[in-house]
Amino acid sequence: MKNTLEWMNQEKYHLAYYLIGILLLGFGVNIMKASTLGAGAWDTVTINIRDYLMIVQGNTWVTLGMISFSISLTIMLIVFVYRRKWKFLLMIVPVILVALAIDFWNGFVFLDRVAGQFVFKLLFYLVGTFTLPFGLALVVKSSYPAFVFDEWMLMLVKIFKAKKITFVRLGIEFTGIAIGGLFGYLTYYASTGGFGAVNLGSFIFSFMLSPIMATYYKWMKIHRKD
Repeated sequence: MKNTLEWMNQEKYHLAYYLIGILLLGFGVNIMKASTLGAGAWDTVTINIRDYLMIVQGNTWVTLGMISFSISLTIMLIVFVYRRKWKFLLMIVPVILVALAIDFWNGFVFLDRVAGQFVFKLLFYLVGTFTLPFGLALVVKSSYPAFVFDEWMLMLVKIFKAKKITFVRLGIEFTGIAIGGLFGYLTYYASTGGFGAVNLGSFIFSFMLSPIMATYYKWMKIHRKD
């Protein structure tokens, strides 16, 4: 017990960065969803697959967190099989926590509601655009287990021997938008002509993510691995 308390006292700031970062990620996902102007690339996959299962398949019990967990777990297993190192299984921690954070914000605050007036849509989108990367930066600052998408990106950089990590990251982002767009098409196109969570804002956010993250890294004095 004493050792545990000593560890928590030593790690209190790292724990705070980590947990606050996770909560901000869950908030960012939900507020961008509520804006309807476009969610993050792989958040569009989570949102549109959940909507497809609920609206088209009638599985109303499915939550955003469940889909987020399933997607991240799949990518984690791909990374683990390629890397063949047990430490990569530790990524299950943020996979679970992010899924819980997403469901917390949607289940108790947002309740799948969306903004009505454009001014609120834009406000929600902008808040999410800067909050989501801030959550990511806090998690990196904590030095605790990384997100599966970070390790997936590094894996692909190694496989393709890419000289610029930016191109790999954008490839991952646009892959997410393509998958999200497919499920958005299957769910919404016939009735609304739209693609669900995929919107112009999804593409804008994909290009803005790296510069915003770089700004946060500089401000928080985080040394980038790439």
